Amino acid sequence: MQTFYQVFGFVAAICAGIMILTIFFLIVNGIKSLSRSFDIVKLKGFIKDGKAVNVHLTNGTSIDGLRFVGFTKNESNIPYHLQHLLVLETATEERVLLRADRVAVIEEVADVARL
Repeated sequence: MQTFYQVFGFVAAICAGIMILTIFFLIVNGIKSLSRSFDIVKLKGFIKDGKAVNVHLTNGTSIDGLRFVGFTKNESNIPYHLQHLLVLETATEERVLLRADRVAVIEEVADVARL
């Protein structure tokens, strides 16, 4: 019986340690998710980072001379209509966020000065 208590005590200590670490990392993850803004996903081979683009929307309008930054990362804690946004920057480094499903064509431009 003494051997059973020794083995059970060791296993119980390991299980308690695992549970405490799990709770600790869940709390840390919760704090990190509350304090961060959205992440931008960079795509290789799509459009070069900082490349000037003209964006043609599905309603027929176009937005010209912006720089492509990337797409917002899909996060579970933000509303659905704010997920999957296209991130663009103006010449004054102000960010423009567009819903990706509203974009019809992204056209690369060689030089913004010629627009």
